[in-house]
Amino acid sequence: MLKVLLADNAGFCFGVKNAVAIAQEYADKGNTYMLGNIIHNETVMRDLKTRGLKTVDSIDDLPKTGEPYNVIIRSHGASRDTYGELEKRGACIVDATCPFVAKIHDIVSKHFSAGYHIVIIGAREHSEVKATNGWCDNTATVIDIDSDLEQLKKFDKLCVVCQTTYDGKKFKELSKKIHKIQFKTVEIFDTICYTTYERQREAVNLAAECDVMLVVGDKASSNTGKLYDLCLAENSNTHFIHSIDELKNINFPRSGTVGVVAGASTPIESIMEVRTYMGQEFGEASNEEFINAINKETTTVYREGKAVKGTVLSANAEGIRVNIGGKNDGFIDKSEVCDEGEYKPEDYPAGTEIDAIITKKRDDVSGCVLLSKRRADIMRKSDETVDQIRNGEVFEMVVKKDIKGGLTGSLGTYRVFVPASQIRMKFVPDLKKYVGKTLRLRAIDIDDLNRKIVASQRVILQEEKDEKDKKAEIFWENVKPDVVVAGEVKRINPYGAFVSVDGIDCLAHIDHLSYSHITSPEEVLEVGKTYDFLVLKTDREKQRVSLGYRELQPHPFDKCMEKHPVGSVLTGKIISVLPYGAFVEIEPGVEGLVHVSEAAATYVKDINSILHAGDEVTVKIMAYDEHNRKTTLSIRACLEEEKTVKAARAPKKTEDSGVYSDKSENNVFANLLKNVNDTDGDANDKSNND
Repeated sequence: MLKVLLADNAGFCFGVKNAVAIAQEYADKGNTYMLGNIIHNETVMRDLKTRGLKTVDSIDDLPKTGEPYNVIIRSHGASRDTYGELEKRGACIVDATCPFVAKIHDIVSKHFSAGYHIVIIGAREHSEVKATNGWCDNTATVIDIDSDLEQLKKFDKLCVVCQTTYDGKKFKELSKKIHKIQFKTVEIFDTICYTTYERQREAVNLAAECDVMLVVGDKASSNTGKLYDLCLAENSNTHFIHSIDELKNINFPRSGTVGVVAGASTPIESIMEVRTYMGQEFGEASNEEFINAINKETTTVYREGKAVKGTVLSANAEGIRVNIGGKNDGFIDKSEVCDEGEYKPEDYPAGTEIDAIITKKRDDVSGCVLLSKRRADIMRKSDETVDQIRNGEVFEMVVKKDIKGGLTGSLGTYRVFVPASQIRMKFVPDLKKYVGKTLRLRAIDIDDLNRKIVASQRVILQEEKDEKDKKAEIFWENVKPDVVVAGEVKRINPYGAFVSVDGIDCLAHIDHLSYSHITSPEEVLEVGKTYDFLVLKTDREKQRVSLGYRELQPHPFDKCMEKHPVGSVLTGKIISVLPYGAFVEIEPGVEGLVHVSEAAATYVKDINSILHAGDEVTVKIMAYDEHNRKTTLSIRACLEEEKTVKAARAPKKTEDSGVYSDKSENNVFANLLKNVNDTDGDANDKSNND
């Protein structure tokens, strides 16, 4: 028997499912137009047009006068100008833009306003790409895998986004190429829808496993076309089919496996055609998952506690009769209508839509399914968190149970299922160890009807890894020796400080923190604070970066030269004594050498006999070597100066006292001269007398 394997992510994605539901709702209301096809699927569009929905290619094709009308913005979105023009015309805008596309529009609009040039990765003629370009005045550069990226060099600031259904592998290749180009500022956003990643991954895995691959969908659909290309590259026996007629032309083996993947715009009816054909031609398909995937879309199951949507058929004093889409009507007793206030039948005219909870599968008296609107209202209030995660916001969930294939928990009244493949990026051998733990998740699919959420932690981890890899690539491209970087001190060890620079751990060794001697990095740096550092050395292979802090501080040697010029005498502390001399610290971080020949006024055989580490000594600065930052000091010069000063200040001895004097009465030579003078005087007197 031929076995059929269906990819988990087959059929409408959330955005398409929502857009089609909106279109079907407004098709029945009449006087409603669509700007282009709501999705790229001929079957769906034919059905909507049959129901009265009108399609126009542009705003100019809309009525200019007459009664008000509705205009549906399709899931691909529209430009900012389109919204403005529709408002001017007074049209009622029904926005069915996919939330993931709307998120791209927001990114583009904000960055364009901030002066960024927008780059869109995708197909230039795709409706989504055109709409996105309309949020930056159609100035964006659209690139594909073969585009010339050199054209981007003329822009200083780039903001890069991606078409939601683009090939994930090609996006990563382009991102790497863009990163290698030197820009002042570049921000790249991975805006591929995560269900696109999953579809593509599953498609490749199935193609490698199966004998035949069937890609179901409209050939005008971009995302379905990409699935076909991926499968064909893996399996040459791959077929792109749109209708049952194309299946008839395929030569299927009588046994083996057939893989089935479907694009995001492929309706469940198309997949059912595959099941029917395979069952009729080769026997019932044996893949239970495939059968269940089809059946869950086509069978109405009444289960107590299940949330349902209904339309009021009638309301009276006893309660409300509701059409819930099955063979049995629903009934809401008057006591189960209101959570607050009083029940009034006139508030519920026929046609009113109601959310309710099944309380009993079948009432024996009336045959109706018993419902509670009151309980649904209470649930809706408690489910506000679910509304917050519809656009891809991250939420947390405590795992309650492990089951076959994954983990389960709850969010409000919604049951959350995390497939085993979506827990982490690697295979999880033991699911039980996750029970009781908290996971960070993003919703892949939200089923409001059955109040179920399928979520993934893996997509968040992948995004974080990609972001980390991107930052690391930028880091290693820009962090080079002699570059100044800002880093936050994360932790301190005796030998240095670990500093985070753009998320990368770097080491500032204690030897490069201060010019003066320190015993701990905490004397200079504080954990949690950010400082500027100089990159000293990098080793990308070993993932190591050495930083210096003192290298950016003023060198104490320069300050010392200004404060103490050559010839200055000052007191310093001996740091170390070596056979050839002693090193004396004269300023914090500045040491000078007193050579052994300058250590004393006389010859010194062993310098350790007169100088010891820790001693304070008076030294004279003899010279500075500015180039090598060395200082020559002398103790002897200070001693000689002191001796000279003392000698100059000492009084001279006399005959009586032993102290020298210049007074004549104490001077032997003066007394002798006096006698000579006296003799000359006597002679003169004698001469005069004669």
